[in-house]
Amino acid sequence: MGPAHEWTQPFHDRMPVILDWCDAGAWMHGDYPPALLHPPPEDALREWVVSTRVNRAGAGDDDPALIEAVEPA
Repeated sequence: MGPAHEWTQPFHDRMPVILDWCDAGAWMHGDYPPALLHPPPEDALREWVVSTRVNRAGAGDDDPALIEAVEPA
């Protein structure tokens, strides 16, 4: 995790860091992994409202429809 950039700040003060595909070999060989992790570009992440069932464990929690966009209530 790294510090949040402007798009992420309304949601959280931290955000995922991303390994660039061209650095995958070095990462797998252990060539100083922390230096290979970078914040994603501002346009790399997206958001959409999903079902309120997403955070509820139990029956139906493996339904692929859980991540489909829904209209906000």
